[in-house]
Amino acid sequence: MYVILVLIGLVAGFLSGSIGFGGGMILLPVITYFYGVEVAVPVSTIAQLMSNLSRTVMGFGQIKWKEVGRFLILAVPFTIMGAYGFAVVPKKPMTILLCIGLIIFSILKLRGKMHLPSKPATMIIGGGITGFINGLLGISGPLSSAAYQTLELAPVAYIASEATSAVVMHIVKAVVYGKLNLMNSHIFMNGLFIGAAMIVGNFIAMKLIRNINKKRYKTIVAVMMIAVSLWLMISV
Repeated sequence: MYVILVLIGLVAGFLSGSIGFGGGMILLPVITYFYGVEVAVPVSTIAQLMSNLSRTVMGFGQIKWKEVGRFLILAVPFTIMGAYGFAVVPKKPMTILLCIGLIIFSILKLRGKMHLPSKPATMIIGGGITGFINGLLGISGPLSSAAYQTLELAPVAYIASEATSAVVMHIVKAVVYGKLNLMNSHIFMNGLFIGAAMIVGNFIAMKLIRNINKKRYKTIVAVMMIAVSLWLMISV
């Protein structure tokens, strides 16, 4: 079991380190298989907190702090709301609906028919939606990715900025889960174990994306959003 979790952690870390999301969507089905969904989301939260923190450190000099601040205005309170809803909302149908929405969004993006406005309101509203889904289902990367991609950032700046906002949301989630008695030392240690593997994947990915073409990179992100959404739909 631990060998599988380490390998999945490496893959998840590489994926999230290269395109900014997908780590949680890869991790959740596997951790759920071993532990059940009530444990999987808190474990994934700790693992993703470590992974995102490492990406923040690796790209610290390119973080767009003003945009991160805008994103977190609604992300923080809505993450709290979503985390409290985690205990009562049916996870499987909500996850499937979210994945369908992400696939439709990505297809429209690839066909050039989906253009979110590059405005402060996009970051603020995007933060609120991302925070709520993050707290509720443990998935946030594809939603925050859609908001941050409107900024037309270089790959490392995009990855590091998105990761910084994710760090704050995961900390908030972990605190709420603790208050709901959904977090204990066993969950915490398993999250750290998987998170360490993710950091290795992050390091490899961040080295590879520094010189990639921005237009090609956006296409890769959209294609991978479809792929990981299909993976999660099949796996839940």
